[in-house]
Amino acid sequence: MDPDRLDQPALRRGVLAVSLLHDVPVEPTGSGVRVGHSWDDREDWAPVAWAELAAALSGANPESNAGRMRLRDWLRARAYLASVPVTVDDDRLVPLALPTGHVLHPGERWPVERVLGGVLDVGPGLRPDDGGLAVPLQPSAVPPGRPPVDALWPALRDDLTRMAALAVERLERGGQGVLRPFGGCDVLTLLSARGLREHLAAGDGTGMRAVAVPMRSRGWFDLRRIDPAFVGAAATATAAEQRGVPVPLLVTADEVGAPPSADAARVARSCLH
Repeated sequence: MDPDRLDQPALRRGVLAVSLLHDVPVEPTGSGVRVGHSWDDREDWAPVAWAELAAALSGANPESNAGRMRLRDWLRARAYLASVPVTVDDDRLVPLALPTGHVLHPGERWPVERVLGGVLDVGPGLRPDDGGLAVPLQPSAVPPGRPPVDALWPALRDDLTRMAALAVERLERGGQGVLRPFGGCDVLTLLSARGLREHLAAGDGTGMRAVAVPMRSRGWFDLRRIDPAFVGAAATATAAEQRGVPVPLLVTADEVGAPPSADAARVARSCLH
């Protein structure tokens, strides 16, 4: 959807839905909205133009689930970054990997890197106030006049490499075939790091490993103990924001691959027959 041709009433309804459903403090202005952290403290509220919000949708319908997620994450990021300078020491700023068709994926302008295999895109992420799993940080959410977040990507990549190395150490101490988030990086993000992929792929001497990551918070690589129906069913039972990949992934040191057209509901239904 071209931002210049976007139906502005639909965009207004989308922003209103985000405010009501996700408690994002916004108020309309003549040219857009103002957004902040808290309804009570409005001193640091940041102005946002309708054109900025339209561009943040990256073609998504503002009244769709994906569109609302993009607006929600963009508005929260603008509110946060307007009040806090972006620095490499900010522990809320993290690397993030998402499947290409994930509901949180904000479109082609977000990825900084792509993992070979066509499954995972990698870019900057922002952890929420409650310390939960990160969401994408679109570069356009950085307020005008502030340093671009792209300049911090080398440091974020180094953080990812370090977190993956620590995750490998944890597995070597007895991970029991389970992958868990580490240092603000969810399982898919850790899997986007070569260090973890090398460790998993070399584990049985074949140079590749089947890995199940139906949710962003857990993964399993000892699939001899996992019922095949579990992967699709677990993905289907997981909220869309927290969902991983609904089929087993084939991991090598260089790639993360999956069968094409992996739909969680279809895979779960097929496993029941």
